[in-house]
Amino acid sequence: MSRFRNLLLGGALSVVSIGISVAVLEVAMGYLYDHAPYANGKRTVEMYIGNPMSPMMSASKSRTALLPHPYLLYNNIPNMQADGYQQTNSLGYRSDEFPLEKPAETIRILCLGGSTTYMWPYVKNPKDTWVARLETKLQAISRRRVQVINGGLNYGTSAEALAGYVFRHRFLRPDLIVYHGGGNDVLPLMFEGYSPEYTHFRGHGNGVKPRAGERTLLARSNIGKYLYARWLQPVETVFTTKPFWEVSPQDAFERVKRTDPEGFRRNVDYLATLGKEGGAQVVLFGFLQARKENLTKNAKAFKGFEDTLVLGLEKNYEVMRGVAREHGIPFIIPEQDKFRDEWFLDNCHLTGEGEEMKAQILFDELKHNPIFRNPLPL
Repeated sequence: MSRFRNLLLGGALSVVSIGISVAVLEVAMGYLYDHAPYANGKRTVEMYIGNPMSPMMSASKSRTALLPHPYLLYNNIPNMQADGYQQTNSLGYRSDEFPLEKPAETIRILCLGGSTTYMWPYVKNPKDTWVARLETKLQAISRRRVQVINGGLNYGTSAEALAGYVFRHRFLRPDLIVYHGGGNDVLPLMFEGYSPEYTHFRGHGNGVKPRAGERTLLARSNIGKYLYARWLQPVETVFTTKPFWEVSPQDAFERVKRTDPEGFRRNVDYLATLGKEGGAQVVLFGFLQARKENLTKNAKAFKGFEDTLVLGLEKNYEVMRGVAREHGIPFIIPEQDKFRDEWFLDNCHLTGEGEEMKAQILFDELKHNPIFRNPLPL
């Protein structure tokens, strides 16, 4: 009997010891997971769990707030909260909640572009973006409700803007479309084997569908989360894109110099065509980047690519100018002299003062438009 009690006691102590060891290991792995550099792997784990905007995905550790999509490549996470603000609405736009059906007597403006339109995490409060500031300015001169919708998409090219409009944005029935682009479309010009469809530059991700039991395991175990983050680190969940920094600056410049931006031309032209066919006015708003001498001041990754970025943007400006001329629509280039050097957070993203200037430039262009002056019907 004594031997049995000893065995029972020894077994119980072993179980307790193992339990304590596992608990300590769980705490340690939780710490390692939070501080590990596996940003993509951790993003995948959180998506598996169903928590795509976890604290570790704040602006300081990951600038991605995107979800894969079967035919849009990727889109914004709906209902995203970060940095103390509601960043996106239920449709994934960085705007207040609104119905898909446009309310009566509402002027609806759709703004499309990349991160310099979306502007998170650079501008924490959505109300401080040039898009929201433009709405405030236009509302002040209109008796009708003015609704300016932020349809920006981080790292979005004209291809994503066009696809998004075809499958999603056009159902908002906008009265006016502002396309703010030309910057991200410089990068595809840097790579060999240029394709107007950008297949030489972009590829789809692998999705975020967990297998049976994985969601439960990862939701309950820090050990599992850490091991999965390491394992999934190289697996792109949203999209893959060729890194420009692996191209020599000289090769990049020569390719941009000799490559015609046919893909950008096709995309912007068709976006203008579809917008007009849908009854919307279209405005092209050129990308803004820092002065050449300041391009890499806060964006070291572009060191050596200054001439390439300047040349590429000039070529894309020419495309936008040609599309505007063909369609009889405005093309607005934000004058660099109006923007102070200290307003640039990096090569292209701006402080609040810079966002205010962008809004003012667009307001000065749009304020004479008759749709903002028409009185309400009796």
